[in-house]
Amino acid sequence: MPLLPAKASRILLAAFATALAGLAVPALAQEAAGAATSAVQKSASSMIWEVAKTPPYVFLVLVACSILTVTLIIERFMYYRGATGNAEELIRQIKQAGSLAEALTAVEHTPGVTAEVIRTTIQAARDGTTPEQSEAVAQSAATRELISLEKFLPQLDTMVTLCPLLGLLGTTIGMIKSFSIVAAIGMSDPTRLAGGISEALINTATGLAVAIPALFAYNYFTGKKEAILMDMERSLTELMVILKSSLQH
Repeated sequence: MPLLPAKASRILLAAFATALAGLAVPALAQEAAGAATSAVQKSASSMIWEVAKTPPYVFLVLVACSILTVTLIIERFMYYRGATGNAEELIRQIKQAGSLAEALTAVEHTPGVTAEVIRTTIQAARDGTTPEQSEAVAQSAATRELISLEKFLPQLDTMVTLCPLLGLLGTTIGMIKSFSIVAAIGMSDPTRLAGGISEALINTATGLAVAIPALFAYNYFTGKKEAILMDMERSLTELMVILKSSLQH
């Protein structure tokens, strides 16, 4: 009989110890995971800093290219938002006008690149130019607006090509340095080789991170430009028909 209480006590103590271990292990695991995450973040930050201060400073050039790319994308987005207009509504207002003066008044405050070209053409026709002269004025105004539509697109296209090449250059230089370490000390410390390769690949990743949004933005803005030019061409063709018809009457 005296053995039962002692045995029960040992069982209770074992159960209590198991419960404590069950509570402690997740806490310790969470703490270890947090420490590991912090170490990885610190290692990544220090690695990026090492890449940034390594000649020929390719990473810093890529950072400058990223700032330029973001600036160009914002500028072009704001421009194309104001350059787009409703060409069909514009022609409808012109057809409803009784004279060139009324047509010019009707489209005076209409936004968009096409509206600007049409206003210039109508104003020239109102001033007494022939249909052939008005068409020449329209072509000149369209060419002027085309220059504005294509502004900064070549620079954006350059970023699409340049940034991956700069990233590849930085990676190649980093790989050369990493294998120079191997040639000097051998494979006695593989972690140094792995760290050097990781630093080298940061340049490639940065170059691609800049080039991919630049490519998307370039294709988007090019599509907007082509759509505006098609609307402009169609509207000018209809306007020339209206102007010739008004002169015949």
